Amino acid sequence: MSEAVARLLRPRSIAVVGASQAMNKLAGQLIPTLLAGGYTGAIYPINPRYQEVAGQRCFASLDEVPGAIDHCIIVVGRERIADVMEACRRLGVGSASIFSSGFAEAGEDGAEAQRRLVEMAGGMSFIGPNCMGFANLVDGVLATTSSLLRSDPTPGDIAVLSQSGGIAFASLGFTARAMDLRFSHMINTGNSAGVSYTDLVEFLFVEPRAKVVIVAAESEAVVGQVLAAVQRHGLVKPIILLKLGRGDTGVRMALSHTGSLAGDYRLVQGCCEQAGIVCADDIDEALGAAELLRHGFTPEHADGLAAICISGGNIALFADHADRAGLSFAPLTAETEAALHATLPGYISVHNPIDITALGLEEPKLHAAALRLAAQDATVRTLIPILTSAVDYTPVCTMLAEIRAEGGAPMIALWTGGSMETRSPEILHAAGIPIFRSSGLLARCLAQLRRARPAPRPAPLGEMPRAAVGAPPTDATEAESLAWLEQAGIPVPPFEACDKAGLAEAAGRVGYPLVVKLDTAETHISDTGGVFLDIRTPAELAALTPRIAALPGDRLVVARFLPGQELIVSAFLHPVFGRVLLLGSGGRMVEAQPDVRFLALPAARESVAAALAETLAGCILKAGQRGATGFDAAVDLIHRVGLLALAAGEALRQIELNPVTVGAHGAVAVDASIIR
Repeated sequence: MSEAVARLLRPRSIAVVGASQAMNKLAGQLIPTLLAGGYTGAIYPINPRYQEVAGQRCFASLDEVPGAIDHCIIVVGRERIADVMEACRRLGVGSASIFSSGFAEAGEDGAEAQRRLVEMAGGMSFIGPNCMGFANLVDGVLATTSSLLRSDPTPGDIAVLSQSGGIAFASLGFTARAMDLRFSHMINTGNSAGVSYTDLVEFLFVEPRAKVVIVAAESEAVVGQVLAAVQRHGLVKPIILLKLGRGDTGVRMALSHTGSLAGDYRLVQGCCEQAGIVCADDIDEALGAAELLRHGFTPEHADGLAAICISGGNIALFADHADRAGLSFAPLTAETEAALHATLPGYISVHNPIDITALGLEEPKLHAAALRLAAQDATVRTLIPILTSAVDYTPVCTMLAEIRAEGGAPMIALWTGGSMETRSPEILHAAGIPIFRSSGLLARCLAQLRRARPAPRPAPLGEMPRAAVGAPPTDATEAESLAWLEQAGIPVPPFEACDKAGLAEAAGRVGYPLVVKLDTAETHISDTGGVFLDIRTPAELAALTPRIAALPGDRLVVARFLPGQELIVSAFLHPVFGRVLLLGSGGRMVEAQPDVRFLALPAARESVAAALAETLAGCILKAGQRGATGFDAAVDLIHRVGLLALAAGEALRQIELNPVTVGAHGAVAVDASIIR
């Protein structure tokens, strides 16, 4: 489909259906914007009311156009769309941008109109409806109404794919201008009924003039299309996701905790970061991450920082933000610290980050020497000189450019002040040194890069062949779920199903301490008194027998009580992302303060371990706090649950284990729900 996208974005001729002479209307701004961008192809305004628009001969209909039409921009009411689309198909128009609104964004009637629109388009590629068009700045095609681009169509190397026109052409556009960033492509897909984001990303992967791709997506479906391109080709170029609308996705896994957690933005974030996609929280973060990525910074550059400044306050402020973001400063080698001691006065601490005081202004050679030593230190991956203010910063910026040209650690200038001249930023830009104006923004952007590490390739699924698993039981009770898990090699506690009359005998066979619960397919039974924990003796069991007898139904599960650190582990089928693994801190309060992570399946064991270590329960287990143990056993169980979900195939909708207890006994699933 990259050829079809190329034809859409590089048309040799453009017709504008609904073109207007009124510049206060969107339809009146399209042709002036095309001309301002330097478009060299044929332009055909279509409107029976005019003889010319913006100096171009105007035609009454598409049928009157004397030449072939590569692209049609449609700016008419919804009621006229059918006639325009029919003409496009009859004349062989290659692609379209549909600005018209009143489709899926306008309710069920509009959604039906959008379904008909897709049918009418046939094989024609289009973006929209309800869009603001696109700008292919590197080829001079500004098929949009953006006044910002009309005033300055200078191309850059950042591509934007956005469902929101306001986010693309206003928020990203104006913020980028202030950060001195420019775009190669800006494509607003509106309702995204036409060309897929998979096809758009694949086109940008092979477009040499786009170095970084920012995706502003409102729907999970669009995110899924971006992931499909990455899964098919790998992360050919850096991608930044700005997810719009991070609330409840509407995903509901019946009868379980997983349902309320699966609507979390963290599911999108986890699946994307696992694929190496950077997830930004706001406009400035998306552009800041793009600035780092276009200069070749990677997740590895977010650790091993070195910072040098003449201002102790600015050093402290950046260190505060770096600590909050989980970044690490490089432990300089003994050789580097010795060289710094020999170079700088004794009153200056040479521990990283380094405050060289006002001496850096008075003795520029000492400032340069300290920077050179840090840049060449083997432990330093990123050097951050922090600039403050000066009448003329060109000598310092020239010095930074020279040090950068010598090699060593790449450099990011954190410029918290300013200068009275304008040449200094130009010197840094020419040297390939990105400039950040905020300590907090730089720390957040580095942290976002750090999280987006493409996951290791998972091991083959042969560890758990499908034939050895067997189909999960239908409407599985607790005992049936535990039995199926045990058969598949998932650790469970010793247990037995029994009726109420056989409770004492079953307890004797399982062994104390005990858990007694209803054997049902229902979940949350502890909320209604259906679970009795830590029964230590036959006498305690006898005392509870009247209460147990009063429970509804006759079937019980008797299991060994194995307390420990509690986790939730769930593998479920997501309508967009496919098989997904949820893991994190578990127990009864898991929904009150969700502390969970998500991984797309299949997931490597290393990815499981890293995700678990990010949660509070996993951190406690890994650090062995207060005698906690069993981190590796927990990782093994979680990884095996993921393999089991894949091996079980389409018959399985969800496995939820809550809790899994982890301790001296290892890791065991003490409560289970299986949904076909």
